[in-house]
Amino acid sequence: MRRLTTFLLALLLAVLAACGDTTMDSAAVSSEINSTATVESAVAPAPADPSHDTTAEQRSVLDGCVDFAADTAGGSLKSARAAAALVEYLCYADIDAAIAADWMAALPQEQRDLLDTNWSGILENAQNIASDPASQADLLASAGVTTDFESMVLTEVPDKLVTLNMIFSGKAG
Repeated sequence: MRRLTTFLLALLLAVLAACGDTTMDSAAVSSEINSTATVESAVAPAPADPSHDTTAEQRSVLDGCVDFAADTAGGSLKSARAAAALVEYLCYADIDAAIAADWMAALPQEQRDLLDTNWSGILENAQNIASDPASQADLLASAGVTTDFESMVLTEVPDKLVTLNMIFSGKAG
């Protein structure tokens, strides 16, 4: 976690330096950090260690599904970023249905509404990334995602997405 935080702060400083705007208010900085964290949530993930508790990582990835509103400006790109983070996580880790269900149940109503609004777009993007990453390259590049999904083994991701969809929408497909 410390490595990720250091990376995100360094990335934020690089973005600020490149933009030439060092007078951002705290809300803008917070927004930039959240946006960057979603895109780079798992910079160089390693295969999951079965003895390692991944609850925090899983919840963090799921939080990316409710930190924006898909029906607002830039929503399609934010959906693509959230889907990319989800696919990247699912490529290296199993989804724990109980943790996902508990996470969803604990959401305040406002965030539950966001999940309901965002989920179909995130799911569609994630399915598209998992089935044909090359076809999603332009969208992902526009969204600021740099992960090379074409070099990843994504064969188990669709089944994991079905599990999440069952939890979030009650539907298998």
